[in-house]
Amino acid sequence: MTDATRVDPPWWNAANLFTLLRVALVPVIGVLLVAGGDGARWWAFGIFCFAALTDSVDGWVARRLIGVTRWGQLADPAADKALIVGSLAILAYLDRLPWWAVGVIVVREIGVTVQRQVLLRRGVVMSASVFGKAKTVSQVVAVTCYLLPGAPEPLRLAALLVAVLFTLASGLEYVWRGRRLARAS
Repeated sequence: MTDATRVDPPWWNAANLFTLLRVALVPVIGVLLVAGGDGARWWAFGIFCFAALTDSVDGWVARRLIGVTRWGQLADPAADKALIVGSLAILAYLDRLPWWAVGVIVVREIGVTVQRQVLLRRGVVMSASVFGKAKTVSQVVAVTCYLLPGAPEPLRLAALLVAVLFTLASGLEYVWRGRRLARAS
């Protein structure tokens, strides 16, 4: 079956509901962090971990049980970005991590998203790379370290620096790969 004749499963399905849930949990994390206190921070930590796990769950459910939808292909990476950037921005707003790190991550995400859209208009899909997946994992680890009450500051900073390095490396890899794909199309 070609892509033009492919019939998507209905967009309203369990996999896409997990994606929507991930986005809906971002303000909950924010409210808990702003509320302050160890209890609220533990809840924010737990909810973030749950939300991060839904990224694996929604993909597994879509691929194995329901079928991948076009809506899910677009919404899933957007939900990942909302969870990571939203959590980082809230932490930076509360002066728990530096704004420059949030800026680097946001600029990379915007740049890659714009590049993917330009390529998509040419009919070229740029899939996630190993660097992109490592970037996501490193960002999740960094946010987790900053949310975990009592995590040592050197561990938090090291995790954040690793996330920023993977963010930059994956951004450069996507630019290089995107240019190569654009020339080939």
